[in-house]
Amino acid sequence: MNLEIIHVGLLGTNCYVTWDDDKNCVVVDCGGDAKKVADYITEHQMNPTHLLLTHGHGDHMGGAADLKEIFPQIQIVLGEKDLEMICDGEKSMANSVAPYARPFQPDLIVKDGDHFTGGNMEFTVMETPGHTPGGVCYIKGNEIYCGDTLFQGSMGRTDLYGGDERALFESLKRLGSLQGYYKIFPGHGSATNLEDEKLANPFLKRAMMTKSI
Repeated sequence: MNLEIIHVGLLGTNCYVTWDDDKNCVVVDCGGDAKKVADYITEHQMNPTHLLLTHGHGDHMGGAADLKEIFPQIQIVLGEKDLEMICDGEKSMANSVAPYARPFQPDLIVKDGDHFTGGNMEFTVMETPGHTPGGVCYIKGNEIYCGDTLFQGSMGRTDLYGGDERALFESLKRLGSLQGYYKIFPGHGSATNLEDEKLANPFLKRAMMTKSI
């Protein structure tokens, strides 16, 4: 697995850079440190194909416009239900956590079940609303880049704009229904794996025991 974790922005968001054997790379949640991410990519002579945004909060997408400016070929990917946050600093919290954020236009607006490739890497989109209306997870093989949906031992907040606790538990239930071994790469904190979370995460356990609505 080719993966680098870069901590970015005022809230220490996890930005992930993953790449194939031909050095085509995909960035997940560049946060507010586009230059820091770009420097890593340039230093390692990689070709960035996509910037995947897990949701519309400023601490995850605040540097998207800047990264696009540095790498014009990069395709910005965002869930369709978080589009309204791009130009609204209150809804996205950019006013407080990413005041440098600039509006941008996504190149690829995705929904549940969509597939796309970056280099030799294939990604599948799973809609996981609750933290925000348009939150998504990106699944690559047995890797899940889940933003602020699921954390080690915890789950995302639902008290911010567009948050919905019921929807988030439904999203956790979907994640919990996946069979097999999956590595979990959240938007903050430590990486984990789905099996451990099924056993020890009280929020995921509760979601898995709850009847779907």
